[in-house]
Amino acid sequence: MDKFFYLLSEGYRSLWRAKLSTFSSITTIGVTLSFVGFGAMATSNLARLANESRSDFTMEVFFTQLTTDSEAQKIMNEIISMDRVREGILITKQEAAEIFQKEFGENIYDLLDDNPLPTSCVIKLEESGLEPTEMEPVAKAIEAMDRVEKVSYPAEAITLIENYFQGMLSVVALISMAILMGTTVLVSNTIRLTIFSRKDLIRILKLVGATDQFVKIPFIVEGIIVGISGGVLASILTYLFIRTANSFLMLFTPYQLIWDWRVIILLVLVVALFSILGSRKAVNKLLT
Repeated sequence: MDKFFYLLSEGYRSLWRAKLSTFSSITTIGVTLSFVGFGAMATSNLARLANESRSDFTMEVFFTQLTTDSEAQKIMNEIISMDRVREGILITKQEAAEIFQKEFGENIYDLLDDNPLPTSCVIKLEESGLEPTEMEPVAKAIEAMDRVEKVSYPAEAITLIENYFQGMLSVVALISMAILMGTTVLVSNTIRLTIFSRKDLIRILKLVGATDQFVKIPFIVEGIIVGISGGVLASILTYLFIRTANSFLMLFTPYQLIWDWRVIILLVLVVALFSILGSRKAVNKLLT
């Protein structure tokens, strides 16, 4: 145990001796990885939005202006009897006017002589085993019914969100891999500089019988510390990015990006892994 703590403290002291290069490496890793963190966070939120859209298995059916509430009720009952349809809620012209007043704060009868809002109904589909693409045949069957003017459902929005999600996922994956490879090279070069600056001490340690493993471990510890420190800095910058993005989004939409600690923990662990690879690459090349 004493040996372990000695090797750990030796790695930390070595980094402290080369403060400038260590600080530069941590800053570079942190800034570049913050873009990966923000991209991963945005992708995570887009995936959440896509999942929410996929679960919105509802349709709104609008009837023609001349359709009475009783006729609309009969048509809705026919729709409910169709396969994949779970239930329906009728919205009469009067109820539509009340909804209008709640949402816009205006009585439609004060604005117009007559109520132009159509009778409609909200149709809820069976969610079990239903894909968003399967909503289209149901919508077309309803649109073909007499006195149905329009069927509205979120299929286009779902497709758009999923396309953006797949595109962003590919871009983030490519950029992340490039930056992580760069992190490996940066950590490796930092450790090389440290090894060169301590070559006399390394020679003395080997002369007194120190094993290769004993000499190598402090340098690997240095690489891990640099990588994790850069990952923590990236996490802080990513958090600031999220806060700034949410302040901007508040001006246009109630939707807010959610901070996901799981993404950040995964990012730091991956950076630590690549830092170990970079450290081992340097020590194996220069100390073997």
